[in-house]
Amino acid sequence: MKILGIDYGDRKIGLALSDKDRKLASRFLTLENRSMKNTIRDIKEIIVKEEIEEIIIGIPIGLKTESEQTQKTRIFIDDLLKKINITVETMNEVFTSKMAEENLLNSGVKRENFREVIDQEAARIILQDHLDSKNKQ
Repeated sequence: MKILGIDYGDRKIGLALSDKDRKLASRFLTLENRSMKNTIRDIKEIIVKEEIEEIIIGIPIGLKTESEQTQKTRIFIDDLLKKINITVETMNEVFTSKMAEENLLNSGVKRENFREVIDQEAARIILQDHLDSKNKQ
């Protein structure tokens, strides 16, 4: 079974998938965040179609206080947990957007094409960090 990585945003939600061996994360797709109801419905469909067993969601946790985005992400997680019956874990994603940008530049993606994959790449980084931490144990 696979793991789904999520980078939650107000307008776009990046998704990444692990392989079945849970060693490698890959960019998957970007959802438009039209409404909580639609977003959760879309994620539930992906869970079934892709045989997802676990979800990792990036949550931006700063050094001092929680940001507005942190609070919005927590609300999303709470709403999602009410509608699904699989494990959901969080990982701090404070620097993933910057890392995603650097990864895309280093892999040859042109800046004008970032919009298409930047959220997916952030989700991939979140998920890969989770996979790496589990595989070390």
